[in-house]
Amino acid sequence: MLRMRLRLTCLLTAVLVLLSGLFSGNAALAAESFKDIRGHWAEKVMLEMNAYDIVHGYPGGEFRPNNNVTLLEAVVMILNTLGLNEKAGQADLSGLQFHPSLTWGKGHLALAVEKGMLTRQGLPQIDNRRLASRVEVAALVCLALGLTPDSSYVTFFDTSEIPEKYRGYVGAVVKHNIMRGMPGNMFSPDEPVTRAQLCATLSRLIDQKLVPPPAPMNLVVGRITSIDVDKRKVVLRNLEGEKTVYFPADMSVFTASGTTTLRSLKAGDRLKCITDGQYRVRYASLVEGSASIKTTVEGVVVSFAKGSRGYSLILETNEGNRLTYPVEDDARLIRAGKEIDASGLVENDYVEIGLDGNDRIVRIEVYPPERISGTVVEVERDALTLRRQGEETEYEVSPRVQVTRNFIRGMSYGELKRGDRVEVVVMNKTIFQINLLSDVLTGQSGMVSRVHSKAVYLYVGDEEKRYELDERVEVIKDGRLVSLDKLRRGDYVNFEVDSRGYLITIEVLDEEDGDFEGTLKYLEFYPTPWITIVTSGGLELEYEVSKSAGVLRDGDRINLSDIIPGSQVGIRVEDGRVTEIEVLDDQNLTVRCRVSSINRERLRVTLEINGRYFTYSLAPQVTILDRNGKPVSLEDVEGYQVEVRLKDGEINSITMI
Repeated sequence: MLRMRLRLTCLLTAVLVLLSGLFSGNAALAAESFKDIRGHWAEKVMLEMNAYDIVHGYPGGEFRPNNNVTLLEAVVMILNTLGLNEKAGQADLSGLQFHPSLTWGKGHLALAVEKGMLTRQGLPQIDNRRLASRVEVAALVCLALGLTPDSSYVTFFDTSEIPEKYRGYVGAVVKHNIMRGMPGNMFSPDEPVTRAQLCATLSRLIDQKLVPPPAPMNLVVGRITSIDVDKRKVVLRNLEGEKTVYFPADMSVFTASGTTTLRSLKAGDRLKCITDGQYRVRYASLVEGSASIKTTVEGVVVSFAKGSRGYSLILETNEGNRLTYPVEDDARLIRAGKEIDASGLVENDYVEIGLDGNDRIVRIEVYPPERISGTVVEVERDALTLRRQGEETEYEVSPRVQVTRNFIRGMSYGELKRGDRVEVVVMNKTIFQINLLSDVLTGQSGMVSRVHSKAVYLYVGDEEKRYELDERVEVIKDGRLVSLDKLRRGDYVNFEVDSRGYLITIEVLDEEDGDFEGTLKYLEFYPTPWITIVTSGGLELEYEVSKSAGVLRDGDRINLSDIIPGSQVGIRVEDGRVTEIEVLDDQNLTVRCRVSSINRERLRVTLEINGRYFTYSLAPQVTILDRNGKPVSLEDVEGYQVEVRLKDGEINSITMI
């Protein structure tokens, strides 16, 4: 008896005929064929359950799909689906009482008591005519699988007719998609279960990997890679690799609309096969439409393992969320353009997964790590722009990014700055590791003097210097890699030098067009505006400023005359003229000028810089020194030439020169 007292409906039914023994010979490899199920809504699942050797037909080739199932038959079929037929045959019957009409199935009933599906006290009431209702089957399946009762999934129009003590069992099997409602959102709790309905319920246990196929049978789902029609041999590929299955003669393959033949199958078709222990096919059907990708997700593999319900993958997304997904048996696993087996996917691989409409993984693409070097152009919270081989590329930065200096000392991502030379590990445009190469000098500028096969001479400032060439030196001109012989005397270049003093990157500057950054040295207005900047490498660039040039500070337009010499600026040059100027920093600079006047009450100083006047407040701890480095008063420097250092827009120090 079930744990609770079951409501029973007594109708006569024929006893299920259980055939024993394995099939032998090619003619008997396929599952049985039945003359009374063709076109039935449950035709496929009935044949599947027959192929698993769980349920058989009646003499004369009938399956009798609409026959009601007795409670005894339901117990036997459920336990056989769990692969416990042999264990039931060895069950201890001592101390148990059975109904006198029973002539078979006592071992299954005893095992059901042992598993908590039935109670010892209820066994004598189970005879060979007592039908199983839908709530009884729900309870038996829930208890057999050890599912947690959950009544929250019971939302049928006739929920009130389901006894309260069964609602948790019904909810559990509905939650796991083992049993479904009847038309009109009804559960019909008291209706008897037919053979077809029970086959559909139990086939879902195997399809959804709640239980494995009963030994020695196998369920193989995969994509066809090759077919040998003459030898009736098909090779299927899934996450486990390739598996060869063998078809008996004249076996039909089920499709969504009917059947087809082995000869009509083609490479790439998805096939579901039930086989015996020698992988001889007993049932086959095409799997259609479930492999289409609806959404994609990227992230790092936390774990990828096979459990009792098949493979599952735990993914940590770029946003730091951990998500778990089931994986289809025949999901495609791609690494570097080649399909691999499940063993090829490991922890910390960066992947893009494709999900079907049921959030099951049908494709996994592994992006192998790429190690690249470049110069930092811009640092954002979740993005990093690098310049390499003359091109700027923006990369996403993983929340779990690891940053080191010279591969040894850890540092924070926020310590990176523009101009840093870095080596990064990138997977699908996302950076996971950054190493700051602090022994690489970046942002150097100069003019080419001489070019040799192993060295280049450059004028840096007023001095000519010789630099050895690294064997992998990159020479960039017009945004692309070129050979060393494309360098010309007089070319202005940016270059990078490693710890040995060897040139590793040389980029030829196009003075007529491009974006440049540097310190504003001179700004002349008459007769036409001219600007002179000095790059971080000491290269001096001079340009005429277009009358229509835009001048910006913090996104706001300002006048050209508002720019302070000594400020850090970025300029855009087109056809040899400046068309845009952006003030990058005029709050932190050092400038030589004359103290024009002092407002002692407001502690403000007006400076004359290149004939223009700018007024600043004094910092609370301002330092004022004479030419000998001795402290003097503010009045002592009025009218004198001085060097002023600004910090955060205030005068931090004044030194007479």
